[in-house]
Amino acid sequence: NPCNPCAASNPCAASGNPCNPCASGNPCNPCAASNSCNPCAATNPCAANPCNPCGAGGGNAELKAQEAVAVYDCLLDELDRVYAKSGKDAAAKFTDWRRYSQRPYVSATHGGRYVQNYANPTAKAYGSFEQAGEMPAGSVMAKDSFTVAKASGKARLGPLFIMEKMPEGWYAKSDDWRYTMIMPNGQVVGTTKGQGSGNVQFCIQCHKVGSGPEVDSMMFLPANLRVK
Repeated sequence: NPCNPCAASNPCAASGNPCNPCASGNPCNPCAASNSCNPCAATNPCAANPCNPCGAGGGNAELKAQEAVAVYDCLLDELDRVYAKSGKDAAAKFTDWRRYSQRPYVSATHGGRYVQNYANPTAKAYGSFEQAGEMPAGSVMAKDSFTVAKASGKARLGPLFIMEKMPEGWYAKSDDWRYTMIMPNGQVVGTTKGQGSGNVQFCIQCHKVGSGPEVDSMMFLPANLRVK
């Protein structure tokens, strides 16, 4: 994938390139909590960069509800196949779980991409949304993503975002959530406390700052799009 920011052959990974989010001293490093280039920051100037794993890039089409549903239905077979290449169990199973979004919707905290919300049976309390309380260990939520180019009308899959509740005390800084981001070629960009953990550090920051302990660091979709 030419937009994989950590690939050695990627021109965006060149030393000194401000768009390389893997560079520790990079002004667009998404792992910097206080940085305006954090992809979850409202003023983030890097969000439109195609080499930012959480940025959808510019020139994306705005879809009507029916159009978004039609595109997603067309992508289902492909997204099942490509995300499963990661070897992650949730990536191969999540479309069999209950979906809590009525249709694809634009998520500002996921690069302005269209997303859908899924949760496994252990996470059934997620359907209570703000009243869900603390989720039990083994709860897994998944959010796939896609965009449609305004100029060509071509649909492109984006990353798959997964958050899994681990046993109490696993990692206090993340409220015991393990975050994983998988690119649409099956590459795992990062996993909390695992390989590439720094690349998903901003997930922890977004969820803790954007939601808080009263909802167990979960962020919810718009009320009018929820399946209850």
